[in-house]
Amino acid sequence: MLVVLELKMRRKHIENDLQKALDNGHNVWTIGDVHGFSLTLEHLLDKCDLSMDDRVVLLGDLIDRGPDSFDVVRIARSDPRIHCVKGNHEDMMVNGFHLEQLDQPNSDMRQWLYNGGLATVASYIRDYTDEFGQEDSEQLRLQVTDDKEWMERLPSHIVLDKWRLVHAGYDPRIELDSQEEDTLLWIRRPFHRAEKPIDEERAVVFGHTPTMNLNTTPGTEKWGHPWFSKVHLNDGRSASVGLDTCLFHEERQPAMLTAYNLQTLEVVRIARVEQWNEDIRESVKKV
Repeated sequence: MLVVLELKMRRKHIENDLQKALDNGHNVWTIGDVHGFSLTLEHLLDKCDLSMDDRVVLLGDLIDRGPDSFDVVRIARSDPRIHCVKGNHEDMMVNGFHLEQLDQPNSDMRQWLYNGGLATVASYIRDYTDEFGQEDSEQLRLQVTDDKEWMERLPSHIVLDKWRLVHAGYDPRIELDSQEEDTLLWIRRPFHRAEKPIDEERAVVFGHTPTMNLNTTPGTEKWGHPWFSKVHLNDGRSASVGLDTCLFHEERQPAMLTAYNLQTLEVVRIARVEQWNEDIRESVKKV
């Protein structure tokens, strides 16, 4: 049963495609939580200077909070070089996005809307509303259904020869082949505090937890930088690398989207492109 669950959470054709790219010397970029900032994602992809043989893995939480989650999903689904793992926000959208319940949402939908889903709903409705304010409700419904089915099929993690790509992480107290999907989408502290590698052969690259909460060493930059675990593999790499450099925050601190190259170990960062003042934050939630 556990083996069946593990296989269900993976997609071998994606893993084979990514491993082939690495084996052939091409770049595979992993990118932290985008959270609806499509313009920033486009600028970062441009900065990575992708060839047709390069690949990108978005580490979940493509949606919610930011100004255009619909467009982020469009980018991810339309470029064959881009793969995604499921994040907890995709999981909440799968369970909580019900157009017919907007006026009286159930508990799953209320949880999702409270955690940034309202901005996602608004972005979908805006895209299916014309300049005269007329909504194409049928096409909107079909698009929501199709995107939810796509999100449901996303792998919960990707396992390569030297890497594990996951949204939140793994529970170090549980065997790797016994991990449940909720753990991979939601875990925080036990994973970050692991005193030995989760996998002796593979480094874990993840998002989910903003790295300013992990970069606690005195004298280091906390905001806008990736996090590298002090635990190392035998080959010298950090056992885990955190890439959620927190694009959506409202503080007077760097708001960055970060990419990490599995081929070269290069880090590329870009500052948030979209304006993100209080008026704009409120306007993107208007349904």
